[in-house]
Amino acid sequence: MSGGATVGGTVVLSGRDSSGGGKAKVRLSPAGPETGIWFNNRTRATLSNAHECGHATCLGRGARKVRMVEHLLAACYGLGITDLAVETVGSTLPIGDGSAATYVRLLERAGIVKYETGPASVRLKRPVLAQRGKRFVAAIPARGLTINCLTRFPGFGAQFLSVAVTPASFLRDLARARTLARTNLRPAALRKKLGLGFRLKRVGRFVCAERGRFSDEPCRHKALDLLGDLALLGRPLEAEVFAFMPGHRLNIAFARKVERELEA
Repeated sequence: MSGGATVGGTVVLSGRDSSGGGKAKVRLSPAGPETGIWFNNRTRATLSNAHECGHATCLGRGARKVRMVEHLLAACYGLGITDLAVETVGSTLPIGDGSAATYVRLLERAGIVKYETGPASVRLKRPVLAQRGKRFVAAIPARGLTINCLTRFPGFGAQFLSVAVTPASFLRDLARARTLARTNLRPAALRKKLGLGFRLKRVGRFVCAERGRFSDEPCRHKALDLLGDLALLGRPLEAEVFAFMPGHRLNIAFARKVERELEA
């Protein structure tokens, strides 16, 4: 992966946020080559500005905080978009259908403009590991980016996915995977709160789509979230990544270790 890309025009998405079911709105606009992805013209999508908050990835703090940026960032990574101006109303991006597909459609509607100038891909020179208890994310040097993800959620059992990330495989294997919600709300109440157009069901402690798009959708969504957090590196990564029960805090800790390794 080389070169860069932005969008050809401005597009707007309105919807519900992921926390309180309130209104959320985002506007995506073109940005110049090597600008990066900026939120509200003041917070760049970098690891130094990122942290985990409430089972989501946030950029900035206080009045500058924007929550749940991972699905948009995953869509940008998967489509090769490196430069983008993001403006939000409220502190949370619209949840859409709980996947990155909402943002893929939005970016494609804006049109993708590619150019030769952009961040070059970077390759690891030695293994990197981040661990929290039994959970971990690790990587070894490789060509291209491959994500191997293993999850084990109560009610779903063990699930495994291995995907060599390209624009085509991102659209096919990751973009449409929807999230799980750990909540005490009844499925019908959560569906109404978030304004979802599909039915939900409860599986153990989690609520998910009644009809999954994939038999291993929880695992695919965890890989999708990991890709969105890796986008905070600001450049395509070449490595083979192995993840067991990844989450945003662990993903960000891993990405920071990768960043330090690349800088060294």
